[in-house]
Amino acid sequence: MRSGKNTFHYGWLILLICMVNVIISHGISSSFSVIFVRLLQEYDLGRAQLSGVFSVFMLIFFCGGILVGPLLDNISPRILIPAGSVIAGLGLIGCSNVTTHHALFFYYGIITATGVCCMSWVPNSVIPANWFPGNRGAAVGLVMCGSGIAMLLFIPLAHMLIEWAGWRGAFRALAFITVLAVTPLNAVFQRIRPAFSSVITGDENIAIGNSGSEENNGKAGWTLFQMTLQRRFWMMCLASVFNPFFTFSIVLHQVALLVSHGYDPAAAAGRLWVVGVFTVVGRLGSGALSDRIGREPAYTLFMSSAALGLVSLFLSAPGRPWALSAYLVFGGMGLGVGGALFPAMLADIYPGRSLGGIVGVISFFSGLGACLGSWLTGYSYDITGSYNLGLAFLFIAVWAAVFCVWRAAPRKGGIRIDSERS
Repeated sequence: MRSGKNTFHYGWLILLICMVNVIISHGISSSFSVIFVRLLQEYDLGRAQLSGVFSVFMLIFFCGGILVGPLLDNISPRILIPAGSVIAGLGLIGCSNVTTHHALFFYYGIITATGVCCMSWVPNSVIPANWFPGNRGAAVGLVMCGSGIAMLLFIPLAHMLIEWAGWRGAFRALAFITVLAVTPLNAVFQRIRPAFSSVITGDENIAIGNSGSEENNGKAGWTLFQMTLQRRFWMMCLASVFNPFFTFSIVLHQVALLVSHGYDPAAAAGRLWVVGVFTVVGRLGSGALSDRIGREPAYTLFMSSAALGLVSLFLSAPGRPWALSAYLVFGGMGLGVGGALFPAMLADIYPGRSLGGIVGVISFFSGLGACLGSWLTGYSYDITGSYNLGLAFLFIAVWAAVFCVWRAAPRKGGIRIDSERS
């Protein structure tokens, strides 16, 4: 389907499908922050113990990308993504039937996470980058707005489901929503890249075929060994540790943190949906802005907003409503910006048809950061009785990620094999 002024471009449907995938997959993780509070009460657990469930989930969710990336390059997403949604649904059904919190490590931390990995960040960042090579930042940023929409929808939804059917019923409802929303859309309409079509580049429409555009020719030969010889690769790996260290610690602990500061759980869940609104703004804005002013300046700007959000969260209390309002705005703007910009950065540095595998490798390091951050933030609460030390760790992680992105230098564009080994 060739693009023209009066012709529908199939890529827009692809963006919509990918956004739905992200909304559902991030809805599963966002909902756990609400269920987390109820499980703490029911099982009388330390935060580090229960955070371990989410840490395992994040580890599998991201580290599984090292397998999902190559799978995406070699089999159809019309098979991979629906299969992931079914696996995630089965895991959530298992969560609804557990009798001890230990079983959650298996059903939520492993089974659900495996399914979500197949339907979330890796495929839904690579596919838009393939369809919109000239506006990668904006396209991936638009799709990753789904994570903000997920918080906007699923945090209050999870609270409502728990009040109506208990946390077990909430897990069952999430399983139903996941399979129903993801499976048919992707099985029928999903495509990883145009075959003989046109891609939207921003300035012009470029017709491509199976041979790909110029950027895909002669640059598909990246191997893991060759990438390890690149300083820029390791800087992106480190940035991919520090960014999720911050992001997913906040996603898990934000409700519990506000409760520890004196907020009622229902009031906390009722206000945090606003974070989702500004996360949408941040992801869409950072992606589009990065196409114009560069990846590094845009990333720095929005991560500065994240740092302000952490300071506001530290100051939040029922007697200081302005601090919570500031967190909702600044924290939301910076939350998850890496998910919007990192795929575009990687596509800038490593152009070619191996992007799925490269994103998968980087995703492994994201899993390490998300796992460690979620657990360490809970552990710091258990040993100190507050989240202050954990927030300090997150603040450091924000600026460490910014430093690493500047050292990776996506602004320099693609690199050739055997270059820049030092």
